[in-house]
Order: sequence, then structure tokens, then C-alpha cells
Amino acid sequence: MELLEAKKQVIKAGIELSQSGLIARTWGNVSCRTDEGHFVITASGRNYLTLTEDEVIEIDMETGEYEGEIKPSSEKKLHREVYRLKPEANFVIHTHQSNASAVAAMGLKGIKLDKEYPGIGNYVFCADYGLPGTKKLCKNTAAAINEYDGQAVIMSNHGAICYGSSYEEAFEVARTLEEACGKYLEHLGIPAWKEQSIADADADKDAENAPKADDQEPIWNDDPAIMKFMKVRSVLKPYLDDFAQLAGTSLKVVDEEDEKAIAKAFKEKTPILVRGKGALCIAEERGDAEALSIVIEKNCRAALAAIGSKPINPAECLLMRQIYLNKYSKQSK
Repeated sequence: MELLEAKKQVIKAGIELSQSGLIARTWGNVSCRTDEGHFVITASGRNYLTLTEDEVIEIDMETGEYEGEIKPSSEKKLHREVYRLKPEANFVIHTHQSNASAVAAMGLKGIKLDKEYPGIGNYVFCADYGLPGTKKLCKNTAAAINEYDGQAVIMSNHGAICYGSSYEEAFEVARTLEEACGKYLEHLGIPAWKEQSIADADADKDAENAPKADDQEPIWNDDPAIMKFMKVRSVLKPYLDDFAQLAGTSLKVVDEEDEKAIAKAFKEKTPILVRGKGALCIAEERGDAEALSIVIEKNCRAALAAIGSKPINPAECLLMRQIYLNKYSKQSK
């Protein structure tokens, strides 16, 4: 595939994934093989809705080298491994999609699905955990990809990676994986995330043209997964990488009558879970509050699924949080 066309397809995929809800903000990455020796991949920490061709970076398959000052995704080695292990793969999508992420927190080696699904079959492997962007993450995920014939692998406490022979096929695999994992969760009595239709996304886009809410106005998220979590737990700990990065090592659950705690959250611009009402997501900027809403909802769903499985190590959570604050949060604004 010609370089320019490959870049356009990566940009198109990023927009469609964002609109459907399978990717949020800068989490995840997309790549496309251009020839036997090269592929292009999204830049690190860039917004998919405003991505330009200059922010889709060409990578040498053998050396991993690239030109220019814009850094490619930190998961470029993982994408390279997919292309190396699966010659039929021409397009790779790494997502932090909600239902697959919840399954990723369960500590399983894989899940048996309710039926045969196109591209993924009736069983999905779960790769062992590794910190984002590390050799361990790449090695563990590559091992699962090599062992499994399906076109998607769940990454423990992280997300999923999907591939296909084309942009359309890889996107459909990601969508199918989310549907299959959603049914798996519902069978366990856990409220599943439902994909936002493109029509709904267009409506949301129209709404964005309306007068903007004040940056200080909080977002309340009363998703069923959040409400159910608060009935059974008093503290939300990190079961997913992106929650650790954005929210830290824990989030307190308080009663609606605890006006002091809620007032403190407003004053300090920190999120809090209010039993019976939802997640109060407030931050210095509106975009950060929206991102908090997404990751808190996902992490509540993951926590419900992870009965018997431990949250991510606190020391690793602190490390991810510091890296995010010092690097990625600045890029995403």
C-alpha cells in the first residue's frame, strides 16, 4: 500500500474508533503495513480526532527506526511483532475498549465464548501482564498472539490488540470482540458497555457545536457498572492501567449525605464516587473530567469482573501515574 494511503487509513480508523467509543482520548494505537519492510503507526499521545498525516509515523520493520522529531507510539514494538508473526496481518488496532478491558482484569488465561464469532472463534486468549510500553508487555502479548489463531488477544489489566488483512477487517474484529466480551460479562451479571452508534456519535458531534459547559462544571456518570460497584465496595482500586494513570491508586466511595467530602472534591478538583448518585468527575479542564468519567466507568466494570483477582501493584500504579503526569497528559491537551 502507498505510504499516503496507509496514513489516511490510520487517521480514518482513529476517528471511527473514537466515535464508536472503542478508543478514548490518546489510549490505544493504530498501524498499517505498507510493504514487507515498513508500517505506519499513530504518534505517541496524540488526539485521534485531530490526527494529521505528519503524526502517523513510518517505522522500519527490521530496525524499528523512524525519521523526524515526532515520536511514534510506545507500543510500536508490539505492532511490529504482530506483523512478524502474522504475515496475513496488514492492519493492527490496540484498544482499551471497556468490555474486553473488564475481562482483562479477571486474571484468566482465556475465556470461552457463547458461540463462534467471525475472526475470533469461540475462545480468546489473555496475555500475561506487563507495564505499558515495556519489553515484558510486548513479549507476553506476542506469545499469546503466536499461540492463538484468532485475530484478537486480550492484554491483562490493559486492553486488547486486534488485527486484520485490512482496515475494515481489523475494525470489525475489535467491534466483535467487544460484543462477545459484553455477552460474557452479562452472563456473570455484570452490566456491559454498549457500543455507541455512528449516528449517536454524529449527534454528539452536533452537540459539541452548542454553547460549551463551563470547565468547572462537573460530569456525573451514573452508568450501571458504577452504581452496582458502589453497592458492594467502598474503595475503587486500579484494575486497569489507564485508571492508574489518570486517577491514581484509589478512589473513595462516600454517601450522598457526606457533604464535607463532596465539597472537598469540588475544592481540590478531584474525582469521587458518591453512593446512590454516581461518579463525580471534576478536573482543572473539561477534557480531563471527560476522560476521568470514561476510565472510572471502565475500572468499575473491571473491578466487578475481577472477583478473586488482585488490583495492579500499587508501586506500578504510582510509576504509571507519574509517567502520565510528566509526559502524556501534556501531549493530550
